[in-house]
Amino acid sequence: MTASLVIWFLLITFSLSAMILSIGAGLPLVHLLMTGLVSVGIALVAIFENVKLRREGANRTTVAASTARNMGFVYVWGAVAIAITYLFLLQWKEWWQFFLAFAVAGTLCLFYANTITRDQEAGRVDETVLGIGHKLTWVQLVGMVIAMVGMLIDGKMTRYLTPRYTDWAGQNIFFFGAMALALISAYALWAARDDSTRTAKQH
Repeated sequence: MTASLVIWFLLITFSLSAMILSIGAGLPLVHLLMTGLVSVGIALVAIFENVKLRREGANRTTVAASTARNMGFVYVWGAVAIAITYLFLLQWKEWWQFFLAFAVAGTLCLFYANTITRDQEAGRVDETVLGIGHKLTWVQLVGMVIAMVGMLIDGKMTRYLTPRYTDWAGQNIFFFGAMALALISAYALWAARDDSTRTAKQH
């Protein structure tokens, strides 16, 4: 987990630096590219950690905690990126609403991860809580896919072409944050289904 946290810190630091520089230089397409690349990198870190835990024989609680923690980091990344962008670089009246949404979602994910980890350390496994987490992962996956499709249909990813729209950087963060969450959710759900299938065959 320590190694993944270091990678997370480096990715977030790199992404924020690249995003700040691209906005300052007036290069929205570079901002789009960097945000996209970093979001994929973030998702891959989360997925590789999930794979590693499963190969090591980690139990469901450990895997679920890791997945929720990584989802929380994505939301935190989005919240920090939005705050820095609209406090210091661009103007957008509604930015704080999206910042709060990301911050609250990130806090809930991290709280969930810490809660089930503490339960496990105390020798308890709450199947109900794990089941709720599984269902919420489905909700998140569907929600993120719908959000991305909606943004593409509404032309949100080309807002930078109209100077009066200063929310273009936020739209990039929303879209690629949603992509990272969708990828993490999709793999977690696929792997959990695969585990269930193998367990059923063994019995």
